Amino acid sequence: MLSVQDGKRIRIALIQPAYARYRQPLFEMFQDHYDVDFFFLERSDIQPAHEYTGKLLSMHELDKKKSVSDHWFSPQKKFLMLLLALIKNRFTIIITSGYSPQTLISLLASKITRSKYILWIEDWFVPKPKSFRTMIRFSLLYLIAKCVLENAGAVVVEGSPQRRHVRNFGVPNEKVFQANHSSLDYSKFKSMNLRQKLNIGNAFVILYLGRIIERKGLDVLIKAFSTIEQERGDAYLVICGDGNFRGSCESIVKEMQIKHVIFAGSIQEEEKASFYKTADVFVLPSRIVAEEEIAEGWGLVINEAMSMGKPVITTDAVGAAEDLVRSGINGYVVKNGEIEELYLALRKMVEDPRLRKTMGENSRIIFEEFNDFGKMFKGFKKAIEYSVNRTLTPR
Repeated sequence: MLSVQDGKRIRIALIQPAYARYRQPLFEMFQDHYDVDFFFLERSDIQPAHEYTGKLLSMHELDKKKSVSDHWFSPQKKFLMLLLALIKNRFTIIITSGYSPQTLISLLASKITRSKYILWIEDWFVPKPKSFRTMIRFSLLYLIAKCVLENAGAVVVEGSPQRRHVRNFGVPNEKVFQANHSSLDYSKFKSMNLRQKLNIGNAFVILYLGRIIERKGLDVLIKAFSTIEQERGDAYLVICGDGNFRGSCESIVKEMQIKHVIFAGSIQEEEKASFYKTADVFVLPSRIVAEEEIAEGWGLVINEAMSMGKPVITTDAVGAAEDLVRSGINGYVVKNGEIEELYLALRKMVEDPRLRKTMGENSRIIFEEFNDFGKMFKGFKKAIEYSVNRTLTPR
């Protein structure tokens, strides 16, 4: 176990766009093993998730002492201050994520201080340029990705699609480490069945939970559900979340005269387990939007639903699909944007209670195999050891 260098705990900077409560267990493991400073670039709700109080990591310290966002008034100043902080503290390892400005800053800081940076990758989908404008954008993104991947001391990926993505850029396999993308286990949280509160009795419940933006594909789900509702009147689509595409989705419901759609709006963290518990099946219908050409990096709500033993339907535009959803075993993976395929998958679920039960049980088994913060941290630990060893004995 390499957590000490020259008799001292290894100094690590871990940079994130904002504090995410579901990563609290991972942050605690870093705090256990390393001398780590956390840099959160945007303000966020820093209250710990219920059941996770932060045994080592004080939320106050994270936000006020470890954050570099409190006194910044522009993106330019923010990244300048980040650069200065990384140079001043001379960390052994800098951990950053994505093909982002913070990663370019980390690359520059590592060159100045002769440290190593580890790149944490969620991306896996490479868009195809469809116009001169998108070709320029694609070429720039490709060059940035190639540069930061080649210069990284190690690359940490969330799952199989991300590993394939970085390998396609020519990153050697020995330099790639998997940290299974993990969520909190919602089966451990207090929950209640919401059927009476929602006034839906014993109806079949399809749940969507997430932001309501175009690429999440909620419009596709609503249209697929309309046929389910026509075939049987005891099915409901419950939608949790909000976003700039909600109005369009509500208009579709009205125009198609769909009766059993409930827009629950944004929900609190402590309510999520209850909505998962109430559902018969969870659906994440993300799709590739032509104008954006962006896929779902992971889709952590799939982990969450599976933690509650729910069958899952998702699409081939979702990163988690490959590692977590096995068609016919614990759910179905359908082609993104295809209303008919999604409808057929939903119909199989609606018509076969025994299938749903088996798939739900399988979801929980797969969740327990894959979703493990210990395994997630182990991936980072191996990447750190690899990077430090290469620093000590460069090739």
